[in-house]
Amino acid sequence: MKMTGSGTLMGVFMSTNATHTSGQVEPFPKAANDRSLSEQLEQLRNMLHNEFPDAEGISLSFDGQLKAHIDIRKGEQLLFVETRLAGLAGGIFSQIHRGPAPHHPFLHRISATIAR
Repeated sequence: MKMTGSGTLMGVFMSTNATHTSGQVEPFPKAANDRSLSEQLEQLRNMLHNEFPDAEGISLSFDGQLKAHIDIRKGEQLLFVETRLAGLAGGIFSQIHRGPAPHHPFLHRISATIAR
């Protein structure tokens, strides 16, 4: 141990199990899909618009999980949209549930979590 000019102790502690690496950093593996996130989200949204053309609104949100929201006017379409959504795109939609559309008292909202 060595004393510094300010009166504090400085020491070097080394582990007997320490190993030395070559100092090279490996790059992150490249993603298999080089499309931008915006392009992927746009493709997902377009797929939902094509599948549900009568929907009053289709939106995506992210709050820790990516979710799709489909707003429809006719209550009799709820079961159709829920059933169709469950089998769409190889089953990437899960936790499908329904509720009211925010700020639109005459619309029904179907929401689902998207697994990617």
